[in-house]
Amino acid sequence: MSGSKSWVVGAALSAAVFSASAIELLVPAYFYPSFDPAQNQWRDMQAALAGGVKVTAIMNPANGPGAAPNSDYLAAVQSFRAAGGKVLGYVYTCYGGAKCASGLPASRSLADALADAQRYAQWYPVDGIFLDEMDNQSGTLPFYTQIAQGLRNSQPGWQIVGNPGAAVPADYLAVADTFVTFEQGTGSYATASTQPWMSTEPASRQAHLHYKVSDAAAMRSLLAQAVQRNAGYVYITDDRFTPGNPAEPNPWDRLPSYWQDEVAAIAAVPEPSTLALFALGLSMLWTARRRSVVRVR
Repeated sequence: MSGSKSWVVGAALSAAVFSASAIELLVPAYFYPSFDPAQNQWRDMQAALAGGVKVTAIMNPANGPGAAPNSDYLAAVQSFRAAGGKVLGYVYTCYGGAKCASGLPASRSLADALADAQRYAQWYPVDGIFLDEMDNQSGTLPFYTQIAQGLRNSQPGWQIVGNPGAAVPADYLAVADTFVTFEQGTGSYATASTQPWMSTEPASRQAHLHYKVSDAAAMRSLLAQAVQRNAGYVYITDDRFTPGNPAEPNPWDRLPSYWQDEVAAIAAVPEPSTLALFALGLSMLWTARRRSVVRVR
């Protein structure tokens, strides 16, 4: 990298001196909170909070709350929240109620979804609900509107996060506080669907989830793009999912091997006043790294 470019990158990244990160981690924590501290990844998430990184964990004991409360989950949730983290309960919705994935009941009613949410409220001190398998079509909007009304009537302070994994029309904005507008292990931002509101609403309205991301360098590149695309929540992992492969059944069943690098990268994202400069510096740094690798080859 030339001296002038190096100076620009350094200046841009040095603007990231601040007290708290402007972007938050939204972790699908679909792994058991082991009683063994050496194997308890909920403890690893909790440790990230001490560095000023905000973490929201999605708990998922049994594709939902399960049939009975679990003392290990209760202890993990209580400890994590006491350290400053937030926890959402996982509730699947079958893309509007009638498009359930293989292995699930044929349909999912409004009562089913609200009953799962109520069990979370009774058994765990959660901060909200994560509505997975959310549809983004106008025909299923009434279904999600009713779910949102039911949740807000019973738990007015809860955060609602919806996961269509793609952009939603503006009509959906009243349903949830945050939407996962990108969830992919293949493909790219270049081909992702968008809606006008995604660039004008507060960043807290969007989350981006990535799996099958090979290494920390690729993670940092995607993080820079997430910042540029106005995402307030992000999670990136090298965990994998391959349909039909029992060795890769779930892309969210462990933290990434570069977890500490990701926490540090999130912590370095500055407040909005210096966000554009930071994104420029990180992008230039990534470009320079790629060019140096090409020259070495």
